[in-house]
Amino acid sequence: MRWKQPAKLGLLAMALGCTAIGSIITPSTTLAAPVPTSKAVFHQFQTYRTEAVKSTESLVKARKYLMNHIDKVGPWQATLMTLQLENMQNLKLADMDQKMYTEQFQQALSQAHEQLGYEQKLTFSRLLKEIKDSTVKKLLQEASDLGFKLETSEGLYYPIINYEIYQKFKPFVQADIAAYIKIMATESNQMTTSDGGIIIPWNELIQRALEKEAFLNNFPNSNRTSAVKQGLFVDYLFYGSDNTPAYDWYTDEEIRTMDPEVKRAYEKALAYREPHTQSVLLDAMQKILLVLNQNNDELTPEVRAIIEPVQQQFASE
Repeated sequence: MRWKQPAKLGLLAMALGCTAIGSIITPSTTLAAPVPTSKAVFHQFQTYRTEAVKSTESLVKARKYLMNHIDKVGPWQATLMTLQLENMQNLKLADMDQKMYTEQFQQALSQAHEQLGYEQKLTFSRLLKEIKDSTVKKLLQEASDLGFKLETSEGLYYPIINYEIYQKFKPFVQADIAAYIKIMATESNQMTTSDGGIIIPWNELIQRALEKEAFLNNFPNSNRTSAVKQGLFVDYLFYGSDNTPAYDWYTDEEIRTMDPEVKRAYEKALAYREPHTQSVLLDAMQKILLVLNQNNDELTPEVRAIIEPVQQQFASE
């Protein structure tokens, strides 16, 4: 895949309660809905949103309503409601996570997962058929209705937002949020890490990082800039993780050398770089490779000096 030079586009701003959108300069190709219908749909969604603060059922209704009616509003309203839905889900996620963090739930999930086979993906339909505990089944059904999915790491089971569902909204929302949905769906469909290890190929890790960097370049004023920056994983890109290090230890002197697979992934990313592409990450990879080639692939202070300002630039605020 080739990563194209980012375009400088404007965006929107949004807040959780009283959401505002501004600086929208990229109109959606979706035709605006008739005003009366658009207003009615927007008003009904806002009613559900207001009630969702106290009612899980209202959040379930809001999600289903948006899925069935987003094509009846214009891109401004579609974008606003999509972001509001994500905000509501994020608020509910902490409560759902706490409910699942019980011995009763964790044991039921672990036993069901073992029966299904650990190689099987955790789906609500499979789990609901396997689990007999009514309390656990009720919680799983609620999580499904709220648009979550289950993940597991280090022996624990926990919910995350299922962003694949948001893919349906992409044709109707502004350009930055369509790009954001794509990024988040990729991550929720296949997590980057688990149990302290990077569980996607290095080529994929680099690709995801470059897509997020392109988002930050293309949409610097997007309300989702911070969320994308948080998921950029600069440390993983340049150092790896605890169980998947980018540099191996191989002598008593603790000299560390880059894993050949990581080096090949860097080289491939640079080989596919389009001319004049602006990318701090690719620039850093190129500089690192030059130093490594002169120092037997060793992690030297010079390499760390290249990485440090990149870490600072993409650090979450």
